[in-house]
Amino acid sequence: MINEHELVQEMAMLDKGIEKVTAELELLKGNIEQPVMLHVIRHGNGYQYYKRRKESETNGEYIKKKDISKAVTLAQIEYDERLLDSLQEAKKNIKKIESDGLVNPFETAMAQMSPGKRLLIKPHYISDEMYIRNWREQKYESLPFREDSSEYYTRSGIRVRSKSEVLIADILDEIAVPFLYEKPLHLKKRTVHPDFTLLNIKERKEVYWEHFGMMDDREYRDEALMKIREYESNGYYQFNSVIWTFESVKYPINTKVIRDLLISLLVSFGYPSGKLHS
Repeated sequence: MINEHELVQEMAMLDKGIEKVTAELELLKGNIEQPVMLHVIRHGNGYQYYKRRKESETNGEYIKKKDISKAVTLAQIEYDERLLDSLQEAKKNIKKIESDGLVNPFETAMAQMSPGKRLLIKPHYISDEMYIRNWREQKYESLPFREDSSEYYTRSGIRVRSKSEVLIADILDEIAVPFLYEKPLHLKKRTVHPDFTLLNIKERKEVYWEHFGMMDDREYRDEALMKIREYESNGYYQFNSVIWTFESVKYPINTKVIRDLLISLLVSFGYPSGKLHS
């Protein structure tokens, strides 16, 4: 069941969407001759685009590749009009919802567009599930492993550099928090590779996790502290955008503490159950 607070949030989202789409439509329609519709024909592995002034026209006026911006504008107008209809319909029906949640008008409008037109559209909204999927599938170059490095693998098959990183990665998988391993982060003076990059889906931003596992070693400890200072000088602070964890021989990693830490972050990260993207 959707509670009253969620309904208020949905209504605010709809009002904001209607305002934004209406403004964009007014701007786009001011750049075209009226009335004009976009017609699409499948051609080989791609599409051909035409302007039609009447639906009765067989094809209409062909839009050349050099004028593709005209097709983009017409497709966006059609999408925005459909989206506006969906938003307004959702707003009318929102108080009648009793179970299962609200049908997403952004996705409804996109589903009503033909495949050829979808290629031209910049969506106003991407669902959390799609955002997470795209984020996890991004390509990047991680640090290479030396030939003589010990081999440690997580349950999901990711190669990491230590037993502690295996434990952390497995806990992240266990409670379903998406992460990337050693994704590069560009600071002012150099590029670093945080052990884990997490996704705060609520704010749609990345949070970086560095685990310092050899704090007995003075040289390692000094390097770790210098790295922390470098993060801070670049605007990355503990629990805002960075997580620090530490261990030594006498005080090894505590998996219960790590698990409790992550569970405490689930809601603030936008994962109420930790299973949103499973």
